[in-house]
Amino acid sequence: MADSAQDSDATYIDVVKWIAGISSALLAGVFLHPEMTAAWTLGSRIWLAVVVLLLGISIYGGVVYLLWINRGRRLKEKIADIEKEQSAPVAIPDPVRMEKLKKAKDELVAEKENTARILRGRWYWVFIGTFFLGAVLGMILFCVQIALGKMSAGDSKKDCKVVCCGGESAKAAPVEQPRFTVVQSAVHRTQHGMQAHTFLLDQRTGAIWQMICDQKGTIVAFQRVKRVDLNGNLEKDETAKPQ
Repeated sequence: MADSAQDSDATYIDVVKWIAGISSALLAGVFLHPEMTAAWTLGSRIWLAVVVLLLGISIYGGVVYLLWINRGRRLKEKIADIEKEQSAPVAIPDPVRMEKLKKAKDELVAEKENTARILRGRWYWVFIGTFFLGAVLGMILFCVQIALGKMSAGDSKKDCKVVCCGGESAKAAPVEQPRFTVVQSAVHRTQHGMQAHTFLLDQRTGAIWQMICDQKGTIVAFQRVKRVDLNGNLEKDETAKPQ
């Protein structure tokens, strides 16, 4: 009978650990991703707060329930120890000692029946009742949010198009890259030694102008340079100039 009771307590302990673990995981999911409720209505957020409160009470009730299970097991062990002493053979009976053992056993049995069992049952219903109520309310809220198709503010801004965002993206003109840029050639041998030429490049058309300075270096001009294609043919004559 004792082994059966111990097995029953062990089963209850495992069940409580599983349920408390599930509640803790749900609470962690809510606290780690608060942005998910940014676009929810006030009523939905209040509903979620109630669910979180119920799951928190369930976790607390489960911990207290486990403590009362352990208290009941400890009382059983104490009663078993006293019964073992009462049944132990003695050479000379001691009525005073036996009376003390009987009184201690009666107190433990009374505590086990009137306190441990009653409070253990109450905390069991607090623990299991709040868990199931919170689970049902949470499932209803989850299904309602799926049906409404609510998205967070960040997701709606990220996924919206020109029309749904009030035309802000349409009004913003794209940033254009500079058309002309100054580039240099590789260093190579010229009549004046090793030099690198400076060019003005049109990044749209690919046309280039070479920078030319006078002998004094006071005047700088850009002279159109013709290009040669891969077949060795000069490009067509163009009058395009940098604008």
